[in-house]
Amino acid sequence: MPIQQKDPSRASTYSWPGVLAIALGALSLVVTEFLPVGLLPGISRDLGVAEGTAGLAVTATAILGFLAAPVTAIAIGRADRKRVLLGLTALLIVSSVLSWKAESFATLLIARVILGIGVGGFWAISITAAAKLVPPEKVHAASSIVFAGISIGSVIAVPAGSYISAHADWRDGFVGASVLAIVCFALQFVFLPSLKMKHGVNVRDFFGLLKDPKVRAIFLTVIFIVAGQYAGYTFVTPYLEQITHLSTGIVSVLLFAYGVATVVGNFVGGAFAGRNLHNTVVATVWIFVLSLAAIAAFAASPLFAGLALLVWAVSWGMAPVGTQLWLYNATLHAPEAAQAMNTGVFQLSIGLGSLAGGIAVNHAGLHSSMWLGALILALAVLMVYIVGRMNRQTAVAA
Repeated sequence: MPIQQKDPSRASTYSWPGVLAIALGALSLVVTEFLPVGLLPGISRDLGVAEGTAGLAVTATAILGFLAAPVTAIAIGRADRKRVLLGLTALLIVSSVLSWKAESFATLLIARVILGIGVGGFWAISITAAAKLVPPEKVHAASSIVFAGISIGSVIAVPAGSYISAHADWRDGFVGASVLAIVCFALQFVFLPSLKMKHGVNVRDFFGLLKDPKVRAIFLTVIFIVAGQYAGYTFVTPYLEQITHLSTGIVSVLLFAYGVATVVGNFVGGAFAGRNLHNTVVATVWIFVLSLAAIAAFAASPLFAGLALLVWAVSWGMAPVGTQLWLYNATLHAPEAAQAMNTGVFQLSIGLGSLAGGIAVNHAGLHSSMWLGALILALAVLMVYIVGRMNRQTAVAA
C-alpha cells in the first residue's frame, strides 16, 4: 500500500466515532434492504400478492441502487458530505416508516424505490467519507469497519425477518428498521464533522477512470470476484440440502455461521491489508477459489463441506477490503467517482453471477454452481496477478 503524505488540514476532521456512525448506517441500510426476504410470506399474505411478486420488494431496491450510485455522485457536486449522508439516512427513515404503514403493495414498492435511492447514494460516498475521517495510514481500518457493518447487517437481516414473520406482524420488522434508522441519523448528526469537498463528480470523471488500464483491470477483478461469489452463493441453500444432504435446521445454522465468518474476514482482511496489500489480495483469491472447489469436490462429506463453507466465508469477507483499497489508491484523483462506479459494478456483478449460476443449474444441476463459481474466481486470480504487475511497474516508474 503506497505511503501517503499526511495533510495537516485534514486533522480537524478525524473522527473514529464518525466512522462507526457511517458503519452503523451501512448496517441499517443492509438490514432494511434484505428484511423482505424473511418477511415475504407475511407481505404476500397481507397485501394479497404472490410470493414471487412480493420478491419485487427486494428487486426494486437493487435496481434503483444500481442507478442511483452514479447519479447521486454527480448530483451532489461539492456538497458537504455530512449533510448528504444525513439526507440519505433521512430517505431510509422515510422508506422504513412508509413500508410500516403500507396498505397496498404499490405503496410498499414506492417505499422500496425510495430506499434504493438511499442505498445507491450511501454506497457512492460512504467509503470515501469514512476515509476522510482517519489518518491516511488508517484508511484500511476504516474501510474494514464499514464493511463489517455491511456484513453484520447481512447476517441478521434475513434471520430477523424470518423470525418476525413467524412470530409477529411483518410490519413490526419495519418498525424496528425505522427505530434503527432514526438512531443512525442521530449518531451521524452528532459525530460526523463537516466534510466539505474541493471537487465534485462529473461525467468526465467516469470516462476518465475507464481510460486508466489499471482501474479497468481492478474493476474486472471485482466483476470476477463478485460474479464467482454469487454464482455459487445464490444456490448454496439447495446445494447443502440436496447435494450434501443436510437438514434445513443445520443449513440455517451454517449460513448464520457463514455470516459471522464473513465479519471476521472483514477484520482479518483489514489487518493484513495494512501490512501488505498485494499479498493479502493474492492470498484471499486463492483461498476463495480453493474453498469453492473443495465444496464442489467433497460435497458428499458434510463435515468437509461445512469447513470449506466457513473458509469461503472468511475469504469473501476479506475480498472487498483488499479490492476497495486497491481502487482507492489508484483513484486518489477521483475517489467518489470510483466508489460510485464500483457500486454499480458490484451490483451488476451480483446479477451476472446469479444469472450464470442459474443457467448452469438449469442445464447441469446444482453441483455445477460451485464449479462455475470456482472457475470464475480462477479468472479473478489471473486478474490479481495482472494488477499486481501493473502496481510494480507504477512503483518502478515513480
